[in-house]
Amino acid sequence: MLQSVPVTKDLRESKLLDKKDRSPDLAEFVIQGITKDGTSFRPSNWGERLSDMLSTTGHDGRILYSSYLRPMVIQGIPSVVVRFSLETADPHAFELVRQFVVTNQLTVRAGRRRADAGATGMFPTLSMERRSPKNNGW
Repeated sequence: MLQSVPVTKDLRESKLLDKKDRSPDLAEFVIQGITKDGTSFRPSNWGERLSDMLSTTGHDGRILYSSYLRPMVIQGIPSVVVRFSLETADPHAFELVRQFVVTNQLTVRAGRRRADAGATGMFPTLSMERRSPKNNGW
């Protein structure tokens, strides 16, 4: 489980994560598995672990990642794509992601713009009701 740690303003290096400095055209940002000093971030499955906080399990036992937070490998680099709409849907989860990036000094870059990041249907958006054990038959 991700731990919440206090973050001071001087640790916020990425302007993408600060709402006031963010371009309104951006729909998402990409957390890359490379630290600020250029080394690969470990463990190698960090993206899946981070994305698991909003995932659920389907009837067949497979993990279904949320459209807000999903692991990917982009140009050979383990990454996590985060939609800015997560900040509205679940502010606590967005803050945990932001603190994870800052604490581990990960590289963040801009993702797709709103016009390019339309719903693909590949990653279902999960509401809290769908994540409950009662509704999933656990």
